Amino acid sequence: MSRKNKTQFTYIKINFSVRNKEAISIGKKILACSLLLVLMALLPFTAVKCSSDTDKSKIRLTSSTGKSINDTKSNDNNEILVGLTAALCNENFSDEAIKAIAILINTDYEVNPDYFDLENKDVYLSKDTLDNSDKEYYSKVERIVNSTQRKSLTVHNEKFFIPYSQSSCGYTLDSTDCEYITSVASPWDSFSKSYDESSECIGVSIDGINYLCKNGANAEQALKWYLPDFEIK
Repeated sequence: MSRKNKTQFTYIKINFSVRNKEAISIGKKILACSLLLVLMALLPFTAVKCSSDTDKSKIRLTSSTGKSINDTKSNDNNEILVGLTAALCNENFSDEAIKAIAILINTDYEVNPDYFDLENKDVYLSKDTLDNSDKEYYSKVERIVNSTQRKSLTVHNEKFFIPYSQSSCGYTLDSTDCEYITSVASPWDSFSKSYDESSECIGVSIDGINYLCKNGANAEQALKWYLPDFEIK
């Protein structure tokens, strides 16, 4: 090969190498631009996902560190239980009788809360509506209700609504609507101011509970007299 031809060949080879490098460089730039466009396209979705994960994290944090809905509901239910018990008892009731009534009402409210008209002062006593002279009694009921630790009455681990009346005619009645209720004697109801020979009491006599507790029975024993098939848990 002549020197001229050799020089031309070398020039072509160098020129090809330079162009080849330029092509590779351009290819890399195109690839980089393509990746950048893909990342830009995916960025909104990534941001949304991150935002969603952050929101979920906040929810979990609130659930673990803040006051949960269940806590609030439990406090509200406890306040309602105090008000219902205070309305059904009075200052002449013994501590054990109030405790027994609290267990009874807690069971019924859990089974059928709609049964209780919380707007009726004869059914529900609100602490905010009481005179100062009545607040001492209410505080007593509140203390006793809290000591019951939300116990309930059950039959084979199942809760039922338990009927009750202020007093009986000397015995409680059976009912086809409440097959879990047993008729029992309640002769001490004759000492109650609300005693009525024609009254029909199904389930529990409130005044009867108080009489039993004032004469030595504890809350569970008094409830078991009227509800022999039930357990207290």
